[in-house]
Amino acid sequence: MRIKQKIFTLPERIGDRPKTAAQPPHLQHTQQSPPAIYDELAEWAFFTLPPKLPVREQQTLISVPTTRALWLDGSVRAAHKDSFMPPSGSREFWHLHADGSTHLCVSDDVAREVCEKNWGEPHPWKDRGVNEILVYAPRDESEITVAKRMMLQSFEYASGRAVDPDL
Repeated sequence: MRIKQKIFTLPERIGDRPKTAAQPPHLQHTQQSPPAIYDELAEWAFFTLPPKLPVREQQTLISVPTTRALWLDGSVRAAHKDSFMPPSGSREFWHLHADGSTHLCVSDDVAREVCEKNWGEPHPWKDRGVNEILVYAPRDESEITVAKRMMLQSFEYASGRAVDPDL
């Protein structure tokens, strides 16, 4: 069942935007996640979620080798043609960089909300058809909650399935 993705309301991110690369690899160079925050996000994404959602960790096809990626299971029909990262045929919808930032695919409305509230920025190759946004690395516990909500938005966009936000 396809769902219409709803716009969620994000709080305004406090502080300056971090420094990021202007070209791929599109990584975050300042304000990186502390190790405990990175570990908490990685544990949740790669060990807590897979038994509850039809996703799996698989090698990224688009980012640097230290990046950990989530792929939508092949048994789930894609809800949107732009739900996945390049290359064609990939089912990668979200990945976590070693700096704590993530790339994910979401609707234009959600991407706009993320960027307007200072939580992320479009991929430098957006004008080339890359439907990804970089979500800045969570710096503390309150920000990790936002990072998790955004990942679930990406899963919903890819799968068309609503998710309990309290996962």
